[in-house]
Amino acid sequence: MRTIAFLNQKGGTGKTVSAASFGRCLAKRHGKRVLMMDADFQGNLSQYFRVQADEINSMWALLTGGAGFWEEFVTGTDEPNISIIPSDMTLANADMPGSNAKPWQLRDLVTVLQEDDAFDFGIIDCHPYFGASTQAALMAADEVIIPLRLETFSVDGMREILLQLKNMRDLNPQLRVAGILGTQYMDTPEEREAYEYLLHESGLPMFRRLIRMSPPVMRSVSRHESIFDLSPRSGAAIDYRFAVAEYLEGVGL
Repeated sequence: MRTIAFLNQKGGTGKTVSAASFGRCLAKRHGKRVLMMDADFQGNLSQYFRVQADEINSMWALLTGGAGFWEEFVTGTDEPNISIIPSDMTLANADMPGSNAKPWQLRDLVTVLQEDDAFDFGIIDCHPYFGASTQAALMAADEVIIPLRLETFSVDGMREILLQLKNMRDLNPQLRVAGILGTQYMDTPEEREAYEYLLHESGLPMFRRLIRMSPPVMRSVSRHESIFDLSPRSGAAIDYRFAVAEYLEGVGL
């Protein structure tokens, strides 16, 4: 199982939509068995897949319990080939003083899933704040995809993200950046300039495919529906399909 964390410290970058869209495309278009993992206590990914966390099946239960069968923490969805470890506001307790959360237990779960050949891909939606749940995600991940709006403040914030990733490699030496994924793209001169800057100056891989600004994305979020079902010919749906294909080509799958 390859595990990809979607990470950005800035809100409004399309992080959750990108994580969900990658997972759905891998499952529906490429026939992969996908485990979505909600490491954001806002629970937006869980809401997107219409799954509610409870005391047993949740990221909080995993980080505070852990020593059980992986089936205890995983919930099926209505979508073929997709399961989820959901989250809700209880996960915020992981960052409270005296918390008994153990971030390494997500990595232990991923190891067991790999041994059992339970899924082909794991997709983790990280919280923007670099707390216990985000640390858990980066300890468990093979790769990071950074969804990013191509504007000045987002580009400037890359330095902090890269510093955190550098620090996390002490705990997870295999962690690498699969790519920066430009989102909500409107083809302005400023965006083109930011893309060229990141391409040549960041030292990180960039997805060639940029995700266009597309009104159906907001409708898909509010209705908790897949962009591929709601508006399969929209610019964003087309771009996510190409971005997933680009990722698979890059990792030789």
